[in-house]
Amino acid sequence: MSSRSDRMAYILEGAPIGHTKGFNIVSDGIAMGAIQVPGNGLPTVLMADRQPTGGYPKIANVIAADMHRVGQLRPRDEVRFIEVSIAAAVEALREQERWLKTILVA
Repeated sequence: MSSRSDRMAYILEGAPIGHTKGFNIVSDGIAMGAIQVPGNGLPTVLMADRQPTGGYPKIANVIAADMHRVGQLRPRDEVRFIEVSIAAAVEALREQERWLKTILVA
């Protein structure tokens, strides 16, 4: 994770990702946790103060249940992503909500 990261976006450092057909696409909505790849090829995880729309390719999205983990990253921390199904992402969020209810009751 780059030290240039902020509430808008977490910039991931490493080998740049190339673009096969350029990096400008038609602007569309940006979800929390979307991972965009701008012209410099460095993946960027869009956070709380992200722009509402954007015109860079999006390669993935951090699942809602893991956003708290991304939000705690510090500069030079390493991060890895794994592919999950939509069903697994939904179940992870439900599990997180069940856990949160148990600590709110206590």
